[in-house]
Amino acid sequence: MNIHQIRIFYLAAQTLSITQTAKKLHLSQPSVSIQIKDLEDSLNVRLFDRISRRIALTEAGKVLYEYAGRILRLIDETQGVMSEFSSGEMGKIVIGAPNTIGVYILPRYLGEFKDAYPKVEIALLTLNRQEAIEQILAGEVDFAFIQEPPRHADLESEFFMRDELVFICSPKHHWAKLDHLTPSLIKHELDPMIVREEGSGTRDIVDLMGKKFGVTPRVAMELSSTEGIKGAVEANLGLAVLSRNVVKREVADHRLVALSVAGMDCHRDFFIVRNKKRTFMSLLGKFYEFMLERRLPIAPKR
Repeated sequence: MNIHQIRIFYLAAQTLSITQTAKKLHLSQPSVSIQIKDLEDSLNVRLFDRISRRIALTEAGKVLYEYAGRILRLIDETQGVMSEFSSGEMGKIVIGAPNTIGVYILPRYLGEFKDAYPKVEIALLTLNRQEAIEQILAGEVDFAFIQEPPRHADLESEFFMRDELVFICSPKHHWAKLDHLTPSLIKHELDPMIVREEGSGTRDIVDLMGKKFGVTPRVAMELSSTEGIKGAVEANLGLAVLSRNVVKREVADHRLVALSVAGMDCHRDFFIVRNKKRTFMSLLGKFYEFMLERRLPIAPKR
């Protein structure tokens, strides 16, 4: 039994005519008769009674007619769904990103993409930089948004956006009344820092900035979430370095103070990363182009 035979049988059961079936399928009458006979032989049942020049369904034929209709409808439905996958209208995209970009930047872009492709399912995993690299290499995520392009032959990176980093402190802190910081002030008066865990991009930035200012930051507290860091800083438990995008609401509500460093370019670049060895399906290609079209070449001036 094969799908071609099922289609021929189903149409013959509807028309009850070998001649009409052959005409509609653009086949010869003998070809139709042979296919039906082969189907009967494979099932070991008689599907039609031949009465003069007409045919009539047997009891077995009536049962198979019901099943054939369901089979063919399911095949048509399957082909339609597969066509949507092929065209990039349906499917699932898995994204890995650190807290900063995953929580505060990407949702707006993903919402726009969902508006354009409502049948697409998007999973956004909050991962630190090292976790994102490991999972994209393992094929567990389709794209990663991380700072500093990873040096791996299997990974391809494209610039996505530039993010400004600022020092944040509590309104109760003695720096809170300053308009900005200076490298000298940071070097000589830096209080203990509240930082992310090892392996996170934000933690790396704190270490790099320490080297830039000629100081080794003292760690007051290590937390695994950006929200936790903001809460600790708000409680005046220490200072932190975070993205300006991350603290917009708290700064506007006067719960945190954000301070840039005069004369210093304190920023980090985020890249969209994919595994070159993964099959780049139509949907993934559409998402990739969508994000690149909307990327920000430079941070907005303030």
